[in-house]
Amino acid sequence: MEMQSDAEIRRGPAVLEGVIANLPMFRAAPRQSLAELARHARSQHVHRGTAVCRRGDPMAGFYAVAYGMVKLALRTDAGEEKVLRLVGPGETFGEAVMFLEKPCPVDAIALADSLLVVLPAEPVFALLERDPRFARSLIASLSQRMHGLVADVEASSLRGGLQRVAAYLDAHAESGENGVARVRLPTTKTVIASHLGVTKETFSRLLRELAQLGLISVARREITLLERSGLADIARNGPKAR
Repeated sequence: MEMQSDAEIRRGPAVLEGVIANLPMFRAAPRQSLAELARHARSQHVHRGTAVCRRGDPMAGFYAVAYGMVKLALRTDAGEEKVLRLVGPGETFGEAVMFLEKPCPVDAIALADSLLVVLPAEPVFALLERDPRFARSLIASLSQRMHGLVADVEASSLRGGLQRVAAYLDAHAESGENGVARVRLPTTKTVIASHLGVTKETFSRLLRELAQLGLISVARREITLLERSGLADIARNGPKAR
């Protein structure tokens, strides 16, 4: 989704409508319905490190990220954090909680200066009742989210650390100049490591191990995939015995 400035988002419902229309779950919704949602939506600018909502806070709707990034995390009494999901531009969070009418189950923290679009529950419920296509799109979106969470649980419980890191890099790679695939880490290694269920030190060590195998090269947050087929093989099958 094309990034828009804070000032542009705040101009009125027309621009909010454009942000909402680019969300996967709303792409099948008719223009009239999008305009109605935009009239009820609002924008919220959140500075880096600020909480969008805390575990236990009430949620009257759900959020879409126009630009920036938000982490959804749980924190133990001892202060240890587990990052469950990273939400970037064009993605949403809070839909399931909206339907259940329960408080927020996680801490949602902005990892960068972010602009969010807040969609209240009532107009969304009204759209669900009158538009079967939107209902199917929303169900598909939530189902895909659940599928992703199951995959994350499988990865953290059944796969080793090197396999998890290889799978993450392979899934997030984008082709650049000359067809070379690269991954730009969207946030700090500490946050990525927590999301993958390892420590920052272990994450750095595993990146070095992949680099020593000749599969990647690392320059700060920029990772170049030198041999993507080999990386994908580790992601699927794990490292070969030595």
